[in-house]
Amino acid sequence: MNGAIYGRTGSSVSKQRRRRLVMSFEMVRLDRASSEPLYQQLYRQIREELESGSFDSSASRVPSSRVLAATLRISRPTVNQAFSKLLAEGYLQTRKRSGIFVADHLPATFLKAARLATTAHAGHSPLVARRVTRMTDFRRGRQLDVGVGGPPSVTLIAGLPAVDEFPIAVWERLREHVLAKKGAHLLRYASSRGDIELRKAIAAYLCDFRGANCHPDQVVVVGGMQQAMLACALALINQGEVGWIEDPVFLQARNVLAFVGARIVPRPVDREGLVIGKCSRQNSPRLILVTPSHQFPLGVTMSLKRRKALIEFAESRDGYILEDDYDSEFRFDGPPLPCLQGLDNAGRVIYAGTMSKILYPSLRLGFLVAPPQLVDTLVKVRAVMDQHSPAIDQATLARFITEGFFLSHVKRMRELYAQRRVFFIKQFQKWLGDYFDLDVTPAGLHFIAWLRRREDLPLFMRAREQTGVWPRPLSFFCIKAQLDPAFVFGFAAWSQAQIEQGLAKLASAVKQLKQRGGGNGSSFQIHHFSPATSSYWPSPAVRSN
Repeated sequence: MNGAIYGRTGSSVSKQRRRRLVMSFEMVRLDRASSEPLYQQLYRQIREELESGSFDSSASRVPSSRVLAATLRISRPTVNQAFSKLLAEGYLQTRKRSGIFVADHLPATFLKAARLATTAHAGHSPLVARRVTRMTDFRRGRQLDVGVGGPPSVTLIAGLPAVDEFPIAVWERLREHVLAKKGAHLLRYASSRGDIELRKAIAAYLCDFRGANCHPDQVVVVGGMQQAMLACALALINQGEVGWIEDPVFLQARNVLAFVGARIVPRPVDREGLVIGKCSRQNSPRLILVTPSHQFPLGVTMSLKRRKALIEFAESRDGYILEDDYDSEFRFDGPPLPCLQGLDNAGRVIYAGTMSKILYPSLRLGFLVAPPQLVDTLVKVRAVMDQHSPAIDQATLARFITEGFFLSHVKRMRELYAQRRVFFIKQFQKWLGDYFDLDVTPAGLHFIAWLRRREDLPLFMRAREQTGVWPRPLSFFCIKAQLDPAFVFGFAAWSQAQIEQGLAKLASAVKQLKQRGGGNGSSFQIHHFSPATSSYWPSPAVRSN
C-alpha cells in the first residue's frame, strides 16, 4: 500500500473530520493463493492491528469499504463481510453520518492476552555491548526523558540557562532571511565540517574574545559538547588506553571515556586546577579532559603555571588535551580569561565550545577547534555519527554572530546573570546560611555550598525529594575524590522571585524535618570548609567529627 488512506476533503466535510487521519492498515497483506478466504484474512489482520494498541487515537476512523477495496484490489462485498464481523465482535462501531470507527472499548479478552504477551516480552534482558554496561548511567524509562515537558519548575539544578530571555524574534527573522537567500540549498546534505560562514564566524570570535589561535579550517561544527567529547575520544583512544578526567567531574565526560573503552584515571583538583602528579610512561594518557576556565563543579580556574605544565606534559607523552570551555563567557570579576588553546604552540590542545549555555540547549550546536593534523580525522568521525548538523540552524547562527546579535546577547545575559547571582547569594544567606558555607567563585552559573554539619546531609536529601528543589550533592560528581558534604546549586534559569521561592521552600522543608525528629545536630562541632579556606582541594579524606 502506498501511504495512509485519507477521508474525503471536500468542502462539505467538516473541519474536524478533515483533520482526523484515517487508519491506513498499511500492513495488510492478502494472499490470494491461500485456502483462507480473503475476507477472513482481512478480518484477522485488522483485528491483530487493533489488538496491538499501536494506533494513535487521532487515527481511529476506518477507511470506507470503497476506498479500502480499491486500495487492496478486492471487491467491496469482501471488505463489508470483514467489517461486519469486526462490528459484531465489538472491534468497530458506526457513528451516524461519520463512518466506521475503532470501538472506544475493545474486547477485554484479547487486550488482556496482548498485555500479557507485551509484559513477557518487555521482561527479557537483552545482551548489549560492553560499552553500554561500562557507563555509569543507571536511569530507566522516564528517567531518561531529560528536558521533556513544559516549563521547568524551580529545581535550582546547575547547568540550565535562562532560555526565556533568548531573542526568538531576532532568530526567526534571521532564519527567514537565510532561507530566502539560500532556499533549497539548505535542504540538501551539508558539509560534515560545518557551514563555512559559521566556521569563519566562530574562528573570528574565538581569536578576538577568547584569545584562541585558529583558522576556520581548524573548526569542526558538532552537535553540542557531548558529541564533541565523544568524537575526540573515538578518534584518539583505543580500547584499554588511558584517559584522564578531573575528579569531581561532569558525569557525561566520564561516560564518554567508559563508552569508548578507555581506562579512566581520575585526577584530583587543587586550587590551581587538575593535578598532573607523577605518571609512568606506560600509563600516559592519550586524552586529558579538562575545564580550565571554570572547573565543573568546583569552580576553580586553572593557573597559568599549571596550564603551561599540562601542555608540556601532553607533548612529552604524545597525548592530547580536550579543553571544555562550556561557560567561560560568564565571568563576573573582570573579562573572560584567555583559553588554554591560545597558549598551545605544540598542537596538543583541542578546544571545544557549545551554544547550549550561551543561546539555548536544544539548538544542539557546538564546535571543535583542532590542531591541523587532527582535523580530517575528526571530520571523518563526525560524519559517521550523524553526517552533519542542521544546515538551516548553522546558517542562522552564522548570521546571528556576524551581525552582532551574538555579542550583544552575551553581554545582556552576563548582566542578567550577575544580578541573579548577587540576589542568590543574599537569599541563600537569609534562608540557608545557618546550614552552609557558600563558596563564591568569580565565574559560572552555579555555586557550591558546603554543609557545616555532616549530619544535616540526610535532612537535605529528604527535603529535595519533598520539595522538588533539586541541587545535586557534590558526591554525585565524584569518582575517587573524598570531599566534605556539599551541594551544587544552579541559579541562572530562574527569576529573582523564583530563586527566593526555591530557597525558602527548601529551608522550610528542612525545618519541618528537624521538628519531626530528623536530628538538629546541636551536639556536633561545626566545620567551615571551602576552597577559600583550604590549602588543598579536594581534601585527602572525608573529615570525621
